[in-house]
Parts: sequence; C-alpha cells; structure tokens
Amino acid sequence: MRRFIASLPGKMLSHVVITALLVPYLALGLSVKGYAQLKQLPGWAVVDFVNKKADSTPAFGTEAAKAVANSLSKTGKYDVQTPETVARIVESLNLVQPLPGVQNVIRVGNELKVQTIVSGEVVDYRVDKTAAGKQARVSMRVVAYDVASQLPVNGAAVSASSIVRSGDVSDEVLINDAISQAAQVAVDRINQQTLPTATVLNTVGDMAIVNQGTRAGFKNGMQVIITRGRQQVASGSISDVSPDKSTMRLSRSFLGITPGDKVRAIFDVPVLAPGLTAGGNAVLSKPRASRPSNGVVTTLLVLGVVAFLVGGAGGRDGNVTSQVVAEAMIDPTNGAAIALSWKPNAFAKGNNVRQTWQIFRSDIFDVPVRKVAGSLSQGLDLTTSAGTVTYTNLAPNNFEICNATVNNASSAAVPGITVGRPYQYQVQLVFALLQSDLPGGGNAGGNTGGLTAGGTTGLTAGGTTGATAGGTTGATTGATTTTGLTAGGTTTGTTGATTTGTTATTASSTSGITAGGTSGALCYFVSSKENAIGLATAFNRPVLVAPASNATLQSPQSFTFQSVVNPQFIDVTVEYVIQVSSTLNFSKGTYTQRVIGQRRDQGTLATDPIDLNDPTLASSILNARTLYWRIGARNVADNPGPQKDAFTGERYIFSVTNQLTRPGSPPPPPSL
Repeated sequence: MRRFIASLPGKMLSHVVITALLVPYLALGLSVKGYAQLKQLPGWAVVDFVNKKADSTPAFGTEAAKAVANSLSKTGKYDVQTPETVARIVESLNLVQPLPGVQNVIRVGNELKVQTIVSGEVVDYRVDKTAAGKQARVSMRVVAYDVASQLPVNGAAVSASSIVRSGDVSDEVLINDAISQAAQVAVDRINQQTLPTATVLNTVGDMAIVNQGTRAGFKNGMQVIITRGRQQVASGSISDVSPDKSTMRLSRSFLGITPGDKVRAIFDVPVLAPGLTAGGNAVLSKPRASRPSNGVVTTLLVLGVVAFLVGGAGGRDGNVTSQVVAEAMIDPTNGAAIALSWKPNAFAKGNNVRQTWQIFRSDIFDVPVRKVAGSLSQGLDLTTSAGTVTYTNLAPNNFEICNATVNNASSAAVPGITVGRPYQYQVQLVFALLQSDLPGGGNAGGNTGGLTAGGTTGLTAGGTTGATAGGTTGATTGATTTTGLTAGGTTTGTTGATTTGTTATTASSTSGITAGGTSGALCYFVSSKENAIGLATAFNRPVLVAPASNATLQSPQSFTFQSVVNPQFIDVTVEYVIQVSSTLNFSKGTYTQRVIGQRRDQGTLATDPIDLNDPTLASSILNARTLYWRIGARNVADNPGPQKDAFTGERYIFSVTNQLTRPGSPPPPPSL
C-alpha cells in the first residue's frame, strides 16, 4: 500500500479523494445567499352574492361567488382565497352569508388580510323554452372593494345565457350554468377595465406628484384614494395629467401622505334593475339626477361651446358617439373580421370638426388598434396586423390646453384579431376646434404648442393677427419670441410685428385662418371612450364534411362539420344551426332552420338525423329536386352577434353551401 501511495497513480488518486472530500465544504463556505425573485400576487377574496329574486331558496348567490372566484383564479393575476377559507372566517366573526352591508364585507376582507374583496348581486334570472330545449338567462352585478378605503375600485354589471339543454334538465342546473357564464364575462370585463395605480413621488402642501399619467389611464378629475400598506391615508383627485406623471390634489387627509404611498382610482359600478329584456340582457337602473359640482359646471359650459360649434346639443358625459356595435363577419377580401359601427351624436355633427376615430380593443389597453377618417362612422378590425399606428394620446375632454398636433404618439406593430377569441371594443373621436372659440382662448398654457394670452409666443387677447397652426411664431417674419400684439392690435417691442389685420407668414392647411385675418389656430382634443354594447368573436366559416356536394339525399339525413372553437379559448360556447333551403340564396319562405346545439368541443361534429320528407316542412322544400344546406356558428356571449345574413337576417357566420339531390320516383313497370 505504501508503495502504491508513493507511486504516481497513487498520488493522483489521493489528490482526487482529498478534493472530493473538500468540495462540499468549499461550496458551502463560498456560497452567496440567494433570494428567490417571487412576485407576490395581490390578495383577493369573494363572499357570497345576494340573490335578489323572490324565490331565493336555491343557493345561486353561493354559486355566483364560487364561479367568480374560479374565474379570477384562472387569470393568474390574483391570489384568490378559497370559498372554504372565506366561509371559515365568516363563521369566526359570527356572521352569516350573504353578508348584510358593505361594512361586514370589509370586516371579512380585513380578517382575510386581502387588498380587494368582491361581493355582488344575482339580480334576476329566468328559463326560456327554445326549439332545441331550455335555456337560462341571468343578470348579475359584481363589485370589487378596496379593503383599506372601503370604496369600489372595479366591477361589472353583466348578463349571460346558459347553453341550450334538453327539457329534462332541471332549471337549477341551467341557471347555475348561466351564472358561470356571467361570472366569466364579469371577470373578463374587470381585467379589461382595471383602473390605474401609481406611487407618490413627492408632496408639496396639499399637492402630490405621482409616477403615472395618461399612458397608465389617469385622467383629469379622476377620484383616487391613497393607501399605505392596507390602510387608507387620504383621498383626492387628479388635477393635471401628462403622459407619464400626474398632479394630485388632496380632498381629505387622515394620516398625511408621504413618498411611496400608493394611489388607486375609484370605480363606479352600474346598478341593475330587476327584470331582463326580451333578448335576455340586463336592465340598467337610471341614476338619480344630482347637482353638479363647480368643476362639472365648468366642463358642461365648455361642452356647450363645443355643441354650439358642431351644431347641436347632447353628449352630457363628453362622449360624442352612441350605440357602438361590434359584429363578427366574413370580409370578402380579408376573411374573418369584426365590423364596427357607431352613430355620432350632436357633438360630432360637423365633418370639418371630426379628425379621426380611434378604435380600441380589449387585448391592448392603451393603444388604438385601428383608425378611420373622421367623416366615417364604421370600421373593420382584421386578422392582419395593423402595423405601426400613430395616434392621439391626450386626456379626454381637457379643454384647458390647446394641443397643436393631432398625432403625438405611435405604437409598435399592432397585431390583428385572433379567430375564436372574444373582444370588447371602444371608440374615441379626435376632433379639432378653433383656439379662439375656446373659453379663455385655450390659453391655460400647455406644452404642446398652444397660443398664450400675452405669452412669449402668442397673441394677446383681442389681437387680430393670424398665427401658424403650431402657435410657435407670434406674428410676421421678424417678430421675436418676446413680442406680441396688444389688445388694440398695435405693435410693441422689436420691429417686424405688423398692425391689425396682417396675417401670419405661413398658414398650414389645417391652421384654420378665417377671413379677415382673425386668429384661427386649431386645437386638438379627444372624447371619452364609448364601449361597444357587447362582445364580438370572429370565426372562420364552418367547414362542411358530409354529405358531399351533389350527394343523394338520405331519409333521415345526418350532417357533419368541423367545430369552429379555437383550442386556446375553450371556454367559448358556440351555438350551431343548420339551414336547408330549396333556393341557393336561402330566400325568405324557402328554408328551414334548426338549432344543432351549444357546444365547446372541437373536431368533427354531427347533427341528429333530420327527416327532410317531414310533411310539416314547407312545400317548396318537399317538392324541390335539389336542396341546399349550410351550417351557421356564433358565440352565445356575443351581443348583438355576427352581422345579419343578407337574405335570412340570421346572425351567424355561415359555411359555404353544399347541394343535395332528392332521389327521383322509381320508373313505372314495363308495359305488356
């Protein structure tokens, strides 16, 4: 052994053994403590909903809470407490669900140590009979409360329908299915409209600077709460917004504010009235009229000026559109698409005032996905990318600042729509007004090129000299940046400023210089965003499988086709119908339609056998030698649904048409 150890192989083996024994200790001594970069999700909880129907025996409120909690968990954005945990805390507080009053809801939220707690109401429901069985419809209100401030910060008022089931399925099962659908719609809407949050950077008296602005969704006048940990310390409103920062003015202060405090916007959830429309939609409760504040009065006065300029009244909330409708369709050139249409109200009557319409989609929060000319009232969203979009990124209805450029932002390549994915849309108007027509001449300052009254680059009040569209030169060539025209129009300061009536050196095509040389610089603004009335889901045409075109009609006949469900969005419920007609265009009175069912599965689907020799069918079908058939599909959650078919008026995405031949009568027996 000694000889082996003294030999070269023995020495090498000894070094290897020693190194192997020392490595664990060296690694332990040299290791640096690692910290897992774990992202802590915000804590949410859901308590049982209140069932506002008279027949409240079924636990639909409990089912609604479970469905909302389940849908919130699926998003991966929240740490949602389980229903069992919530029930245990409620019991420990000697409370009974549904909880009476917001204060008890907040108590449970405090015990659970969550930031947000959700409650709501199952407002109404009913079960309708259809041609294929029964279908439940439900309306539901969901409210998310900030536990620290006890104020609502998000929510939705929605309606939804169950899938159609056979008549032997109980009403309770159908209503629970509709509640599950409504919960998913509500959570989707909550995610789409999540209100902005920010952090306090600095404070001066009752003012504070926060680190977010219009890019994050903050707007002038927006009410906010300020929290420190899970405790509310103040409340206030946003008073001055830039793209990346905002000024906040305190209205109430409990503990004072310091840098690092969190700012969160307040949300006003619509209230639903009992009952459902004939189509199964929720009924909004009309809010009680209230006396406007001074700030609101000022806004209304400004909007009154706008109404005068564009030739009408209306738009109490600053919106300039109504009845925004999004409908799936098949575009002849581009295939699956979403068609949007809207009705400009009195605020936007004048085409010369409207610049562009910006279309927003729920998968991209702060950037428009399409733009159309201001003279139009419709647009298309396609599966093809919109490319780089230049757009107007301003605070809506802020008439205190004259914005001299119509496009002040741009985006990277905006993707097109995904077939089979539901979307919510919004429409916003970019419009222009003459600066001289704004209250105070639009002279609140502003860093986007507005003209100031007596300022360093503009004309003083009463001046009649024109200016360029950007407002960066005061008078004719030669006037310095410190020279303006006085109220009487006489020259002051350096040479080059002309007397009354002289126009600016160069008026651009959009400068709006009026006859007589009066100041006519244009200022650009954006309206509030108007939501479409419901979801829209684009589908490709269903693919027909069998029977093949020109096949001989069997009696009874089964029809097979491919599902249109996108595997990435398997929660979408699709309703399928089959139409059989004696005419190629399925004109009125020549076709029969049957609901195949509402399904979420993929692959090849089939109808039940259909007897096209049924004597109850129209005579045009019974007597036709050639029959035509097609399959229609739509997302049951879409409102109003795909565009109406030109001939039948039905709202489905239809397949191509296949042809069937009815077998002829057998030949007569041969004569003797």
